[in-house]
Parts: sequence; C-alpha cells; structure tokens
Amino acid sequence: MKKIAYLFALVFGLLLNSSCKKDSKNAGESPTHLPVNHSLEKGLVSFSINGELVPSVIDTLTNTITATMPDGVDIRMLTATYTLAANVNATVNSTAVAGSAVIDLTSQPVLTVSSPDNVRHTSFTIVLQTELQYFGVGGITQGGTSLNKNYDFYYDQFDGSPFQAINCGPTVATMAIKWADPFFNKKPADARQQILPSGGWWYTSNIQQYLNNNGVNSKIDTLVNVAGQVAESIDKGYLVILCLDMYSVPFNSLAYQHTQKFYPTSGTGWGHFLLVKGYKQTVDNTYLEVYDPYSRGLKYNTVTPGQYLGQDRYYVSSDIKAATDIWWPYAIIVAPKGKVVKTTHLKVNSITKPIPDARGQ
Repeated sequence: MKKIAYLFALVFGLLLNSSCKKDSKNAGESPTHLPVNHSLEKGLVSFSINGELVPSVIDTLTNTITATMPDGVDIRMLTATYTLAANVNATVNSTAVAGSAVIDLTSQPVLTVSSPDNVRHTSFTIVLQTELQYFGVGGITQGGTSLNKNYDFYYDQFDGSPFQAINCGPTVATMAIKWADPFFNKKPADARQQILPSGGWWYTSNIQQYLNNNGVNSKIDTLVNVAGQVAESIDKGYLVILCLDMYSVPFNSLAYQHTQKFYPTSGTGWGHFLLVKGYKQTVDNTYLEVYDPYSRGLKYNTVTPGQYLGQDRYYVSSDIKAATDIWWPYAIIVAPKGKVVKTTHLKVNSITKPIPDARGQ
C-alpha cells in the first residue's frame, strides 16, 4: 500500500509540474480572442440645442448631456444638433435620427450612438439645467415673487465718490426709493451729502430718515423667520432692507454663479445693508433675491454679460438668518410711494445700531 501511495504521489507531481511549465510558457503570449469593447463613448463628437444659454456638456463618466436653457422657454419642442464620429449611427429614444432631432426635455430623452453592426454602443441621458440652476440655485424652483421694474434701479456703491467703500447704506436707500418712485433721480452720493456728509457708517435710522425725506413709507419689523417674513412682505408688494454681518454669509468662488457672497470679508463685524426684492422657493431652501451694492465695478461675463455681480444675487435664507441674528435681527419694510406698510408682527419705533465700515477689499 505504501508503494502504491508513493507511486501515485510521484505521478501527480510530474503531471502538476508539466502543467505549470505549460502555463508559464503561454503567459507571455497574446490571447487568441481579444475581449469585445461594447462602448462607443467617442462616437458623439458634439451636441447643442437651439437657444441654449451655454454650450451643452457631454460627460462620458456619467453618460449624460447637460443642456442649460433659459427660464420660461418651452422645453417640450427643442431642436438638438449633434456631430457623430465616422461610421456611427444615432437614435433618440430608439428612433433613428440623422444630424438633428426634436426633443422634449420634460422626459429626459436618451441619445444612443452605435456602430453599424450595433455591437458597440453608448447611451447618453439628456438632462435639463435651468438658468437658475446654472446660477447656483439648487433644485427645481417651486414658487417665488420678484418685485422687478421695467426700469433699472440698481446702483453700485463704488461710484468713485469719496466714501464709496462705506456707502452701502446710502446706496441701498437710494435703490429702495428709485424702486418706490420711478421719477426719483438722485444718486447714492446725493444721499451721503444729506446725511453724514463728512463720512461715517449709516445707521438703520439713517435709512428710514432718508426714505421718509423722499416720501417713502417704511416700518421696522422683527425677524424671527427670515424666509417666511421676507416672502410675506414681498408677496404684499413691499421691499425688505436687511442689516447683517456679511462675514457669516458663505463665499462662492464660482464667478459665473449668482448665489451667495461674491467678495471676501476680513472678519466678524462686517456690517452691511442688503436690499431684498424677491425670493425663490425650492424643495430644500428659500433663496432671497437680493440687490447687493458691493459690486466694486465687477460684472458677469457669461449669460448676463454687463450685469453687476451684486445685481440679482441669491442668498440662502438660513445663512441670512444667521447673519442677521448676530448683527441686527430686524428688517426695514419699504412700501411703494403713496402706500403705507401694514404688518402684523411686533414693530420697534427706533433702532440705532450702527453699521460698521464695510471695507472695500
């Protein structure tokens, strides 16, 4: 028995050694059958949609095409134009197309590029990005109101006047009056000349004083729920002026977006005035539509070229609440000229908290 077991082990070892040598020999050789590549990501060379705000983005990692369209455009009948690589075919939702196709972005159509034998193919989902989403407003807008006018009432506090670096108060007050009264033609420098002409930060009481001097009614209201109270005032046709520490508002470094703060703040105590003229409601957030006077002459280069960075800026209401809680948890509610503000919240007759220097970094 021992001899039989020994012979069996010897034969098994010889067979195993022979197999290893065979594998070793074939290790450096090319396989007879190469794996088939079923993807055709480079089959789509370019893609665009008529009327898009910015060029569509083809992402071969997520297999998506992101198209940015203006707000209010009919997205059910859009003409898409594309370029394919040589010997590549295309379908949209399984329907053969050539060079262009009419698409409906309400349903996220799928563009598929294929080889002639249909062995290799890649599908791209066409995704809609709205104008506001491109600007940085996250999610689908579910509601909101904007108190825009058919004339321009935005001013940049950096107008070359002596106190431009600390003129957020005079500038916001001037914008509010221009909104309330289309015939008002004074500039922020004129407001500065009337109140604290030798310099100094404007107070909230100075804002009300200048509004009153020019026939515009306003009242101070407490701020408990920023999103709710601002929306309530805007829906009633009233502007809202806020006084806050801008250091607490997040900074956004993306130059093409319109959300959050667009300038650096050096530290706490960065007092500032903002004019709120609207809001946008999404699933997750309420965005305040703001005129921020601190543009410093800077303007957008894409989508809205020539528009000041502080014009139509969107700030998340929870961030604004944190900044007002720290600095001044009230709001100045402004009525159109000839009307009176009517609110149901607790009001304060006079608030004299000073606004620190908003340094011009």
